[in-house]
Amino acid sequence: MGAAALAEAIARIEGRFGVRAVARASDAERHRALRRFATGTSFDRVTGGGITAGEALALAGEGGKLTLALRAVAGAQRDGGMVLWVDRAASFDPLAAARAAIDLERLVVVRARSGEVALLAAAAALRGEGYRLVVVDTGPSFGAHLAADECAPLVPIVRGSPASLVVVAEERPRAMPAYVVERVAWERRFGRTVGWTFAVARPGSPERALFHAGALGGILVDLGPSSARAAGASTASSTGSSPAHAAVSVTNADRPVELAS
Repeated sequence: MGAAALAEAIARIEGRFGVRAVARASDAERHRALRRFATGTSFDRVTGGGITAGEALALAGEGGKLTLALRAVAGAQRDGGMVLWVDRAASFDPLAAARAAIDLERLVVVRARSGEVALLAAAAALRGEGYRLVVVDTGPSFGAHLAADECAPLVPIVRGSPASLVVVAEERPRAMPAYVVERVAWERRFGRTVGWTFAVARPGSPERALFHAGALGGILVDLGPSSARAAGASTASSTGSSPAHAAVSVTNADRPVELAS
C-alpha cells in the first residue's frame, strides 16, 4: 500500500472511530510501560499490576464498584494526573471522594444530561493529553441513564491515549474487559446493615480481591487477595454451607468484625 493510500485509509478509520483509533505500536508500548498506575489495593494484583494507559476496563456488579473507582481516581492522581469523572446519574459524592484521599482540585466532574453528552465528554478527555484517567459512571440500569455497551465507541479512542478508561456499570459490557464486583457477606448490628464484604474478580479467574465497606462513613478496608476456589472449599468444609451465605471474620483495625448472612 502506498503512502497516499495508507493516509486515506487511516483518515477513514479515524473519521469513523476517533483520532486515536490508529496508533503506532511503539507509542502504545511506551504508554503501557510509563503510564500504569496502582490503586494501592489488592485490586492491583487482580489486574496484574494496576490500570494501564491506553486500555479500558469495566467495574460491573453491585456493592462496591463506585468505592473502588474512587480508589482508582486517587491512584491516578498520585501518579501526577488529572481525572475526568462523567456522572450520568448525578450521584457523585464529593465527601466520599475526599475520604478516598482524592484532590478535588484535580478532578473534573461532568454532570451529563444525556448519553450523547457523556460520550462526547469522555472522548474529548481521552483525546487530550492532560488526563490520566477517565471514569464513566453509567448509573443504575433501571434508570436507563447509559447502557454499558453504549460506551463501546470509547474503546478505539482510548487505545494509544495517555489516559485509561474505567466504566462503572451494573451490567457487564461486551466491548471491554470486565471485573465483576459481588457482595459476599453482610455486617449487621441491632438488625441494621452497617457494612458488607465484596469480592472483585475477572470472570473465570480464581484470583479475587476482597474488601469491606462500611455503610456509615464509607470506609473501605482492604482484606487482601484470595483464591475463590480455595476460600470456597475452606468455608464450605468448616460451615457446611455455601460460601456466599457463610459468616466471614474480617479484621478491621484491631478488632474482628463478624459478617453474617
